[in-house]
Amino acid sequence: MRAKQYEIPPLTMLRAFEAASRRGAFNEAASELNVTPGAVSHQVKALEKWLGMPLFSRGHRAVTLTDEGERLFAVLRDSFRDIAAITSSLRTQAETPRVEVLATTAVSSLWLTPRVISFWADHEDIQVNQQVSDSTMERPLTVDLAIEYRLEPPKEPKFIKLFDDELVPVCSPEVAEKLKDASLEDLAGQALINMDARNENWTTWATWFEMMGYMGPVAMARRVNNYTIAIQLAREGAGVALGWRKLTSALIADGRLAVLDHHFCQSPGSFYLISPLPELSEPAAALFDWMEAHHVN
Repeated sequence: MRAKQYEIPPLTMLRAFEAASRRGAFNEAASELNVTPGAVSHQVKALEKWLGMPLFSRGHRAVTLTDEGERLFAVLRDSFRDIAAITSSLRTQAETPRVEVLATTAVSSLWLTPRVISFWADHEDIQVNQQVSDSTMERPLTVDLAIEYRLEPPKEPKFIKLFDDELVPVCSPEVAEKLKDASLEDLAGQALINMDARNENWTTWATWFEMMGYMGPVAMARRVNNYTIAIQLAREGAGVALGWRKLTSALIADGRLAVLDHHFCQSPGSFYLISPLPELSEPAAALFDWMEAHHVN
C-alpha cells in the first residue's frame, strides 16, 4: 500500500487549535467555529494525542501555548492566511471582477466611498465591496485590501501610507462661533462627544488633551459607539467631536462642519492601504494601483 504523501492530522483538529491559539480562549474559538467549547477542547486534546505532546499549558482560568504550540500555531496562522487569500482570489477571478475592502465606518463613509466613485470612472466593470468594522482589524486579513489607522507601519508584505492627519475639535458653525476664542480649559468643559472605540489605536478626548498639554478635568457629556454618529451630533450642534481634518474635509469645505483651528495636534498614527499578499488579483491590483496614484500623503 502506498504511503500518504502528507502525514498530517485531520483538518478539524488543526482548525480548532488555530482558532483557540489566535483567540486565546476555547469559548471564543467555539463561537467563531459555531461549535461548543467542549468540541474545541476535544479536538485540541485529540491533536495533542496525535502529536504525543501538550500544546497548551492549562491554568485555572486561562490557557497558554507551549513552545511547541507556538511553533505549530505560527505555521498554521500563515498557512491559513495564504489559503484564504488565494481561494478568495480564485473565486474572484471566476465571478464578476470584484474587490473586498475592509475599513472603519468613518473611513468608509467619509474617505473611501467618494474615491470608489472616482475609481469607477476609470474601472466601471470592477465591483468594490466595502466591509465595515470599527474593531481592531484581526489578523490574518481575509480581504483583498484594508484601510487601517495604525501607530506603526503594517507588517503585511504590500502596503502604502495613504495620509497623515491632524486631530481637531469639530462642531457646528454656530457652536464654533461661540467657541472661537475658547481656551483648552474652556473646551474641556463643553459638551464633548466621546466615542467608545473598540480600536486600541483610537485617540480619545482625554488622550488628546494630554497631547495638548492640558491635565485638568475633561467633561464626558455625550457617549456614542460610532464615529459617523459622533460627527452627525457635532453637525447638529449637540456638542464638540474630536475629528480628523482630512477625513472630514468635505464636510468642512461645504460648511456642514466647522473646525476650532486654534487647537489641533498631529495624530499619532497614519492611515495605510494594506494587502495581505504581495500578489493581488487583477481587480484588487487595479484598485491598489489607483489608490497609490491618487493618494494624498
